[in-house]
Amino acid sequence: MKRTTRAFAAGMLFATTILAIVHYTNDKQYTTISEQQYEQIVAERNELAEKLEKQKKEIEKTTPSQKEKVYIYTLTIAKGEASRDVANRLEQAHIIDDAQSFLTYLDTHQLTRALRPGTYVVTSDMSYEQITKKITK
Repeated sequence: MKRTTRAFAAGMLFATTILAIVHYTNDKQYTTISEQQYEQIVAERNELAEKLEKQKKEIEKTTPSQKEKVYIYTLTIAKGEASRDVANRLEQAHIIDDAQSFLTYLDTHQLTRALRPGTYVVTSDMSYEQITKKITK
């Protein structure tokens, strides 16, 4: 117990010494600004933020986003086909963003082996839940 306390105290002393050395050898001069200067800086920052927000809105209006584009895919599941293959095809068709997260969803809801053979029309605006309701038992 004494050894631990001594080690802790030595560490505190060492850290304090290092901080003191850094503090007193630092050549930076700290300046204070007046309240008027501070308000001017804040006003400039707010003005820049508003300009950036306007530019962002203009860009969003002129460029179509990926989410606006809805992909439609006819999915055919063969008897005995692995859920991994189905997930990979859905990802390649841009119906889902990530095959692994879809597989995790199937695993979590114990639907990995519940895929029904057949042909289904799925779209990219469907949730994982909607897709799985359509393709499982």
